[in-house]
Amino acid sequence: MVNVVYFEHATNPIIFGMFIVLYYMSIPLAILAWAFKYYEYIRKGKYHLRELGIFILLSFVVTSFSGYSLLNQYLYIHSPFDSISCYTSSCILSSPLTTEYGFSEEELKKHGVPSVGVMTAFRIFDVELSKSLLKPKKLDYIVITRPWIILPIVDVYVYQVSPDSQKKIVKKERFYFIWPSSPGNFLSEKFDAEFTVMIVGNRAAGR
Repeated sequence: MVNVVYFEHATNPIIFGMFIVLYYMSIPLAILAWAFKYYEYIRKGKYHLRELGIFILLSFVVTSFSGYSLLNQYLYIHSPFDSISCYTSSCILSSPLTTEYGFSEEELKKHGVPSVGVMTAFRIFDVELSKSLLKPKKLDYIVITRPWIILPIVDVYVYQVSPDSQKKIVKKERFYFIWPSSPGNFLSEKFDAEFTVMIVGNRAAGR
């Protein structure tokens, strides 16, 4: 079996780098910015904790969306189709997952889909190296990601498709991607397959 990589879904180095910086640095920089701004007050024992909470809350929002965007870039590499953006479960149920890709709306309802929120759905279909078995593994899933926004956490809903039927969902799992976890390591662990991102520059592509 040959690993299928969808080169047209590769990410831009500038965009990927921006999300990496925002994801890993927003929370530390928010705390440093608070400490710098209120340094003289802190020295006197006046900590301005309300302002610290505002700084941290804003950094959580940025970190949550950045982690969500990074996960989506890793997942997109392994999808033969465009990603699907939704805000409600009804949008997911009436999306190309059911209208074009042949999945049953009732099947999705039975296993449950997120009700509301900023969501991206992917039809994952690829072959990667199994990390535990060290041999090719078929990736055949529906994956939905959803950021928590007010906390640096992203929901990852994974619907496993039956190997006997490309349209039957046999299992649903929910994972939590929590800062400062690595998006590649997180996905590689949960799927038992090598997840790396492809970055395409002007002259070359790398994983």
